[in-house]
Amino acid sequence: MRIAYLLTVGAFLAGTPAVADVTITSGTDTGAQHQYQADQDRAAGRQNMDAAHQEAAMGNYGNAARDRAAAHEDRHAAHGQEHAADRDNSSGVTVQLSH
Repeated sequence: MRIAYLLTVGAFLAGTPAVADVTITSGTDTGAQHQYQADQDRAAGRQNMDAAHQEAAMGNYGNAARDRAAAHEDRHAAHGQEHAADRDNSSGVTVQLSH
């Protein structure tokens, strides 16, 4: 609905004599980049959690705790990247007018 409204406004502005050029864009690909980074952070978190389980199985509880903390940080980073991707993907439509 919002895109249709903006396209209508853009078409109207394009038809007016004072406006020489109307450029309508729907954002950038930074949302995809954030999603890719979130996937990488989740993978790193899984690797760190697997390492924590292996360390704990061998009785290296200090190393297991460090790996578990690293996995938690990776999951937190992935969550932040997902929010950034959502924000970038819902940024809407940009209309640029040039004379």
